[in-house]
Amino acid sequence: MKIKQLLMLMLMVGIAFSLSAQDASFYKKYADKGDKEAMYNLAFCYINGNGGVQQDYNQATFWFTKAAKKNYAPAQVSLAYCYLYGTGVMKDYKQAWDLAQKAIKQQNAAAYYLIAQMCKDGMYVKQNNAGYLQNLKTAARLGDDDAQVELGEFYLSGNETPYVAQNIREGLTLFEKSARQNNGEALLKLGCYYRDGLDGYITKDPQKGFQYIQAAAQTGLPRAWFEYGYVNLYGWGCEPNVTEAARYISAAAEEDVPNAYKLMGDLYLYGYGVEQDDKTAAQWYQKAVDAGYGNAYSQLAWLCLTGRGVSEDASKGYSLYKAAADAGYPEGNAGLGMCYENGLGVTQNVSQAVKYFQLAADAGNNYSQFRLYGILRDGNGVSKDVSKALQYLRDAANNEYADAMYSLGYEYYVGEIMHQENSQAVKWMTKAADAGNAFAAAMIGNAYYSGTEPFTKDFNLAFKYLSQAAQYLQATDEKDELAGQLCRNLAACYRFGRGTEVNNSLASFYTELAAQFGNDESVDAVNLIRRNNEK
Repeated sequence: MKIKQLLMLMLMVGIAFSLSAQDASFYKKYADKGDKEAMYNLAFCYINGNGGVQQDYNQATFWFTKAAKKNYAPAQVSLAYCYLYGTGVMKDYKQAWDLAQKAIKQQNAAAYYLIAQMCKDGMYVKQNNAGYLQNLKTAARLGDDDAQVELGEFYLSGNETPYVAQNIREGLTLFEKSARQNNGEALLKLGCYYRDGLDGYITKDPQKGFQYIQAAAQTGLPRAWFEYGYVNLYGWGCEPNVTEAARYISAAAEEDVPNAYKLMGDLYLYGYGVEQDDKTAAQWYQKAVDAGYGNAYSQLAWLCLTGRGVSEDASKGYSLYKAAADAGYPEGNAGLGMCYENGLGVTQNVSQAVKYFQLAADAGNNYSQFRLYGILRDGNGVSKDVSKALQYLRDAANNEYADAMYSLGYEYYVGEIMHQENSQAVKWMTKAADAGNAFAAAMIGNAYYSGTEPFTKDFNLAFKYLSQAAQYLQATDEKDELAGQLCRNLAACYRFGRGTEVNNSLASFYTELAAQFGNDESVDAVNLIRRNNEK
């Protein structure tokens, strides 16, 4: 065990200091007079290097020893850990065992937990699962918060060796007891359970989950920093806060939490709370991949396919998707499907694409469901199957995949492969636009402006969706009929105060933009304005 981990463990054994935090000189004064609690607190000043003294493990063990000789159980346990791991003294399992046994005679919970670990790992005594479990249960019963978490995990899932029958309720009760002692692991586990819900036991409550995770982060647990950053990023149980998210995820990454590497890549790729930087994003994804975090393989694969932040390399992209798929990630199979469909890093093979898309779709991957709809609807390279195509489309739309929601609305509108139904067309196209699909917003914004079926003319809604569709303009080609019409109609909204206040400056701006996108009426209008200005 690393010294850093040892110190954290020693500080978390559940031993409360008897005196308020003071300078080492304060404790030294009373320690010299024989006060065992002062000796103990002075030892921790030397362990941590605070209270006005430098970190000195030899001095720490000196004062732990003096307090332990006075039969002070907390000092006996702390000194036992020093002997167990050779901190400030020579490693000596027998000394560790004997000191812990002395503390056990005083019913010290932390001592039982230490003996449990020695039985588990076969230190000084032969590896003994029965002894491990017995001492772990006693430690938990006496209130050791780490023992409560460890035993709680056994009850939650059940355990073969040592055998513990599954008892989810008992496991949660132990987590709650440990959390009341501010144990970071217990707080984090309960936070995740309340955030996600635990069927039959904990009703999903994102707000309560956030509170637990926040409390866990405040204990200094790096994995809790990651989870706290995660919920802040996506606004689970709180308002989204990308600045706070970036701060905590970065701190977790610095403490080598592999999940945080991948999320750091996401932050830099999309510019959430940090300056957008494809190269830095790729570096973090590579670090996650090197650490074996499979969920980052697909992100790095995409960058390799597109040449963002790294040299474009379709073969490497394909290999990374394959590694993700082999690790059991649906995104890996989805990526392989995309590669086979488009011949990226591999010979194009639609049948193989369908195979991998189906594997990902069965695992709930929305992109794969949507691609299967497109392939099977038209029979592109495989047998046409409209029934299956629609089922995949509905699955993706019901999972709120924006592209699928728009396409489902469109299918309802045209009525080519399903019953035509305008109300459902409006519903699903609107859901797509409200989910952030810029193309859907552009389409229905134009439809509301002109009153094109199945939409009724409504300038307020037209302006709302035309404005929302502005991001579509950033992604489209220079000559684009939809973008040209969007800008023309938005210009008219500003020119005539339709759905918004009159703003001639913005009206002229969008007219110019519409002309750039090739809208004929706008081109004529711009030319007329220029000729008038030349006179």
